[in-house]
Amino acid sequence: MKNNVTLKGCVVEKCIRISALFSAFRQVFGKDYYFGGETHDFWELVCVVEGAIGVTAGEDVFLLEAGQAVLHRPMEFHSFWSEKDSCPDIIVVTFTGDIMPAMKEWRFRPGKKEVEELCELLSCVPRIFQIDRKIYTQKIIAGKEAEAHLFVSRLENILLSACIRGEEDFTRIQSAGAENYRRVVRVLEEHVEERLTVAEVARLCSMSESAIKKTFTRYAGIGMMAYFNQMKMRRAARLMEEGMSVRQAAAAVGFSDQNYFSTVFKRTTGAAPRIYMARREHT
Repeated sequence: MKNNVTLKGCVVEKCIRISALFSAFRQVFGKDYYFGGETHDFWELVCVVEGAIGVTAGEDVFLLEAGQAVLHRPMEFHSFWSEKDSCPDIIVVTFTGDIMPAMKEWRFRPGKKEVEELCELLSCVPRIFQIDRKIYTQKIIAGKEAEAHLFVSRLENILLSACIRGEEDFTRIQSAGAENYRRVVRVLEEHVEERLTVAEVARLCSMSESAIKKTFTRYAGIGMMAYFNQMKMRRAARLMEEGMSVRQAAAAVGFSDQNYFSTVFKRTTGAAPRIYMARREHT
């Protein structure tokens, strides 16, 4: 190399950076297991090791079988249940990432070695992290900091490999109930700025109120009005991230009372609007 040559180097920016873990566990569920829907402000990876599960993600309902995975984005409503008369063996990891790809829910098929690596990673959790209630990672065990960083790096690499391969289309559940669910969710999205009742939604969807209640019990695990409020809070969170004030966001999703809006927002996200936004600004 000649003297006095300055090399700038090639800057390689990270595509994925996980900043905190909330839970990491592997569990086998019974044939009749049903997990009611939830919404939270962090990412959730679900990978099926054996068996099959039905998954609700936003308005969609699909089948996830052995060797398939889904990554739910923050604030996406999701639920799952056992399918195909199986006792599904699944891995769940929840985390925040200050650098993550922009996406809807992300469906992918990890390679065989990556599924094996995920299983190995989950077996390491108890010796690296202090665990609460068998699933929640409270803090790193003293002296295990390097292993914790390696754990996160390996998880990031698995997600990066999936990014490179691209998203896959999995089998959509095509039952009449699933189609009804999709139809109702689309109607709710079209009227998210309004204050609709179950009766009004039933009329817009040409369904009975009892059919709507049955549909949401099956595919969301919560009532339609609870789901509608969660949808409103997701929309409000996005509007505030785009620069709206709390009052403006509340009005945009049909709330005239800012205090009541803040109560519903905290119930959905776990934090009042201003605290939620302060957290988002630091991620």
